[in-house]
Amino acid sequence: MNTYSLYDSDGRVFSVLSLQQVDQLERLVSMNGAAGYIEGVVDPETQYVQEGRVESRPPGTSMLTGSVLSGLPVPCVVSVNRMEYPCNQSSIELEFDQPGRYRIVVRAWPQIDKEFEIENPPL
Repeated sequence: MNTYSLYDSDGRVFSVLSLQQVDQLERLVSMNGAAGYIEGVVDPETQYVQEGRVESRPPGTSMLTGSVLSGLPVPCVVSVNRMEYPCNQSSIELEFDQPGRYRIVVRAWPQIDKEFEIENPPL
């Protein structure tokens, strides 16, 4: 049995296939819209494919100090309780109109997502 990881044009692995008949591989790559494949299992959480090689995804660079997110890669996406906001700034101040706990996730491929939690106290 042969195992292959399919990836998109950005190197994101989106599928891992185990095949007994390798002659089906090219058809499956085409059907899935993959930019390419690499032999073996690639962990999409910690790895990606760059120029045909498996690379480790770098750690996220953002930091949360109080209500300020800094060290943001430009561009990135900042997710607040699953609502996504495109961001083209290296630093932003978070403001909330409701008290409660908020989950913040910063996404910037190929960096590993960086997660934070912030509490907005009642007035």
